[in-house]
Amino acid sequence: IIDQYIAARGGKDKIAAMSSVNCEGTRQMNGNEVDVKITKVDGKLSRMEFSVGGNNGYVIVTPDKGWTYIPMMSDKVNEMPEARLKSLQDQMDIAGPLVNYAAKGYKAELEGKDTINGQEAWKIQLTSNSGKTITFLIDTKSNLLIQTKQMSEGGGRNNSGPVEIVTDYSDYKDVDGVMFPQTINVEGSGMGAGSMTFDKIEVNQPVDEKLYKPSN
Repeated sequence: IIDQYIAARGGKDKIAAMSSVNCEGTRQMNGNEVDVKITKVDGKLSRMEFSVGGNNGYVIVTPDKGWTYIPMMSDKVNEMPEARLKSLQDQMDIAGPLVNYAAKGYKAELEGKDTINGQEAWKIQLTSNSGKTITFLIDTKSNLLIQTKQMSEGGGRNNSGPVEIVTDYSDYKDVDGVMFPQTINVEGSGMGAGSMTFDKIEVNQPVDEKLYKPSN
């Protein structure tokens, strides 16, 4: 099933050939439409920039450090605590955990089928060496990913502890031979919830070294 998913996305060779991805679009945040730009360099960088009300912010993740700058909440750049940085570093993996999952330290288990938004899906659970689990729902017809489920690292709403994060993927588009979801929706009403829609996706474009560091 995982091999069918990889083939549906474009195949191992096409996926492995991606060194960087740039996505631009909008995101619904707390009732507002926010411009977003996501830049990823495989294994080296994940950067999300957003603009709301004339203010620009960002979240940067690298192998060594991470930073957040959210001007609506603070006028300072904050370095990420180590635990949060580790929880976000898998965002630097352009291919995603399912591709070469064993080499990335995961074990895979098929847990049957489920129905997601009216679509029949295979249910696969990956478990990392540290015990972290991610559940992947793969459409039985298209063989593409339509949903993931995982627990947050804690600090949910009102610091009530870990919460389940459910993310839906839809509206796939072929970009240089690889299928990308143009719409990603995080269910719920917490800080990270909301729908993101990309109108521009590019692969293997040059990435400015300045993007690896805080810009203010």
